[in-house]
Amino acid sequence: MAPILPLLALLLVAILLVIVAARLRVPYTIALVVLGVVIGWVAQHTALTGVASAARSLLTPTLFFDILLPPIVFEAAIHIDYRLLRKRAPLILFLVLIGVLFTTFFTGFLVSEVAVIPFAAAFLLAAILSPTDPIVVVELFRRLKVPAELSTIVESESLLNDGVGVVLFVILLGVAATGTIAFLPALAQFLWLSGGGVVIGVAVAAGAYALHRWLDDAAVETALSVVVAYGTYLGATALGTSGIVATAIAGIGVGAWVAPRAMRASVREAVMSFWRVVVYIVNSLVFLAMGLLLESTRVLDYLPLILLVFSVLFAGRALFVYAHYPLARLGQLAGRADRSLPRAWYGTITFAGVRGVIPVVLALSLLTTSTALPSSTVRTIVSVVLGVAIVSILVNNLLEEWYVRRSFPPIEAPGVPAPSTSS
Repeated sequence: MAPILPLLALLLVAILLVIVAARLRVPYTIALVVLGVVIGWVAQHTALTGVASAARSLLTPTLFFDILLPPIVFEAAIHIDYRLLRKRAPLILFLVLIGVLFTTFFTGFLVSEVAVIPFAAAFLLAAILSPTDPIVVVELFRRLKVPAELSTIVESESLLNDGVGVVLFVILLGVAATGTIAFLPALAQFLWLSGGGVVIGVAVAAGAYALHRWLDDAAVETALSVVVAYGTYLGATALGTSGIVATAIAGIGVGAWVAPRAMRASVREAVMSFWRVVVYIVNSLVFLAMGLLLESTRVLDYLPLILLVFSVLFAGRALFVYAHYPLARLGQLAGRADRSLPRAWYGTITFAGVRGVIPVVLALSLLTTSTALPSSTVRTIVSVVLGVAIVSILVNNLLEEWYVRRSFPPIEAPGVPAPSTSS
């Protein structure tokens, strides 16, 4: 376990950074990553190695997936508006299923052809980078007040494609280890991992509903929500299904069904406040750790490849996101309801494809996993994924902020001037 004092020092720095980021009008998560890079550089040349090693230990696969990830997924899921999720379910499933598969094959094929990377390694790299991270974008959405429906689409897509992306990574990791792929067993594994996670998530949400109806104590019900978040993830993982999918579904069920029907308003607020604090702490430490990793890897040696992969990922996301519009219009011509979105929303969803912490941790897991890939190829994948994630956090969010401010200008109240958006 990571030493507690260095982590507390980093958390204090993260708290102070909130003030600085707000004054400079810089997105908080971008500031965290940049600060992590600076601390990492300083730690390499001073006596701060304890701080650096403590933060890096947060991104070990076991600690991240079993301890840090469940609250991130659960907290995001309980805030999903189920009404809007159901309304836009076809689009969200299109973005999740088609998006992850298209991103993986489009990116894997182009990278293997252009960069002359082995076929299996290129597809594994693409699968690792297929999950998107809503944390930075959601913070921006809340700050700039984008339409709730658009925010629900982006958050729901990211939650579910994290699960699907990890499932695809597990399958392709097996392909990389054996050098062969059997289509039907791979499909069956995909369905079991994803579908089993959905079933477990629904069952846990139903159990939570029954228990909360018998409880009327904020502390006890908050503790129960911790059991739900971690129990769902660890239980689903132990049964061989997707813990991320299960926790996301359970969280959506708690937010949409359990909280409004089985919790008093004061209890709901206590539970939500608790999870906001937990996730703030986790996100602060994790994004700082991402920046710290940069100094301990040879990322700059792979800069051309990083920029190539980032560009291919971005182009692939734009292709499948904008492909939804003509498909939705064709469905309308066939007599179905119009499922297309306002044009500006497609650009917002495209820029929201930020690659964040999950790809980095998946890549780091390769360092301790037995594969048929040469160690040099594994090091390349780890460095490229970390570089792409940091470039994506910086570039996507700056582009997203520019695009959102341009497409969703603040509404002026009568007699009240709109707040300045200059930076």
